[in-house]
Amino acid sequence: MKVMSINCQNNETNRRGGRALSGYDYSMMLANHILDNDYDFIGTQEMSINFTERLQQLLTDYKFSGQYRSDFKILRHLIPKLGTYRENNKIIIKDKIISEKTIRLPFMPTNPKELYHAIKRRSLMRRIASGALVETKELGKVYIINTHLDYAIKNVQKRQLHKLYNHIYIKRLSYPIILTGDFNLEVGDEIFDNFIKKLEKINIIHVPIFDKTNASKYRNKSAIDHIFISKEYQLVSYGTVDDTNISEITDHKAIYVTFKK
Repeated sequence: MKVMSINCQNNETNRRGGRALSGYDYSMMLANHILDNDYDFIGTQEMSINFTERLQQLLTDYKFSGQYRSDFKILRHLIPKLGTYRENNKIIIKDKIISEKTIRLPFMPTNPKELYHAIKRRSLMRRIASGALVETKELGKVYIINTHLDYAIKNVQKRQLHKLYNHIYIKRLSYPIILTGDFNLEVGDEIFDNFIKKLEKINIIHVPIFDKTNASKYRNKSAIDHIFISKEYQLVSYGTVDDTNISEITDHKAIYVTFKK
């Protein structure tokens, strides 16, 4: 089985459906990469509605699971362009989807100082995790979760991880887990290390990908994008994705893992 996690960067090209002004069709390049590598699951972050719809046209053998974190239902009627800013954490799945769940994560700061900092850093936005129970030929039933956490306020990140863990804990009682996402946290950060330790106690391991995964202009020295899998799966290979055809889709590096039962 092969899993990828990729932040697609919600920029102007993304919102045009992946079509760059230079003529490159990044949605087609990503679709070709997925097909060429025969991924079973892809966790995505920051896919706009236009990019998503274009990928769905190209990946007809895959299913797309997950909602939009902000829908702008009223505002987009007043400002039509705002509708193109809708983005999701969709999971792209080859196998049968049995059920789906959207987990709404806490995103509001709890004191004025944090609120000011969130507004200043432009991090005040809804955050979700997308969950899907999938029936696979190789693994049987598996529960997949994909998320994208806050990048500025530690207390908000801590609360998001807490809610995410509680959801995972319940699902882990019944199913193996695959967790992907842009966590905006590195291994070595206390709150993220505690999250990893809690998952290890319920036999879910962090795939050891440590290469820096976001743009060089940011302070991070190692990965902020991560994959976790249940211990009953055996790791075969993992790392950052080395494909120049998709490198300009995002300011992150995609990550992947292959494993077997």
